[in-house]
Amino acid sequence: MDLRLTIPPKGGTTNRFSEETKVDLAQLEIFLCIADEKSFSRAAEKMLRTQPALSIAIKRLEEDLGETLFDRSSKSGTLTEAGRILYSYAQKMINLRDEAREAIGELRGMFRGRLTIGANESTSFYVLPALLLEYRKRHPQIKIEVFRNISEKIPLEVVERNLDFGFLSYDPMNPALQSLEVHRDELVLVVPPNHRLAGRKQVAVKELGEEQFVAHNVKTPSRARIFELFAQNHTPLNICIELSTLETIKDFVMRDAGIAILPKLVVQDEIESGKLIEVPVKGMKIEKILRLVYRRESSLSHAAKSFLDMVKCGRNETDSDES
Repeated sequence: MDLRLTIPPKGGTTNRFSEETKVDLAQLEIFLCIADEKSFSRAAEKMLRTQPALSIAIKRLEEDLGETLFDRSSKSGTLTEAGRILYSYAQKMINLRDEAREAIGELRGMFRGRLTIGANESTSFYVLPALLLEYRKRHPQIKIEVFRNISEKIPLEVVERNLDFGFLSYDPMNPALQSLEVHRDELVLVVPPNHRLAGRKQVAVKELGEEQFVAHNVKTPSRARIFELFAQNHTPLNICIELSTLETIKDFVMRDAGIAILPKLVVQDEIESGKLIEVPVKGMKIEKILRLVYRRESSLSHAAKSFLDMVKCGRNETDSDES
């Protein structure tokens, strides 16, 4: 590693003119060792080098700086005034190098670092907690930042390196991004327990033409497929309320404000507790595939690579269980 020092010319105090001096950190290490040991021979023994090699290195350093660093009339390796000034700066430079090496080593050893993720509401609520708790258990020193974003904005944020990863319910079809399927869910019809359809084993889409729906106001591929399903069955989809969060939609349905078609993962707990009733719809099979996206041609940080490896490992285990 080279260090460039700017020093005033000999014989002058003005700083109008200066020369750029190239100093190798290895030279500074030799200089510091000789100054600490107060002897060229002892420094040579400590550094496992020959004394002539150290003498040559110091001579070059003095020539580069244009100053004598050691008082040659003294046998104890006494520093000159220039040597004493350099000693302080040389220590700082070597310490900074060591700190930089240590910091990079901590990144490699996962003792520090940052993981940034962009996700929509449902992913933040229902998918990320288990993943991030497991990651946190493995790497407690890594800082995790999750940003709730509209799905359409996430791909660009990843491409522009504002995020390490993004979770999407669609494939962005961006050549700069790699897409990995991490979760597969399905949409289900849910009604409140006292609803007229609550006891039915199955309903046809045409029977839903008279119902009032509570829906998500965010345009997604899943929402588009629901509209297509109703259009194919020549049935109106009557949306009485549009809301911004899935949690609010669930609450409105439980309060008899209407019925809803939601991801199974989102309503699983309410179905199991009896707060909502799932009613199968004939011919409705709409899957919601959650994908993890990341930059295709970019090297990941150690923290990001570890997260990706964990997700891939969990995905492989799931595939094995299903087979």
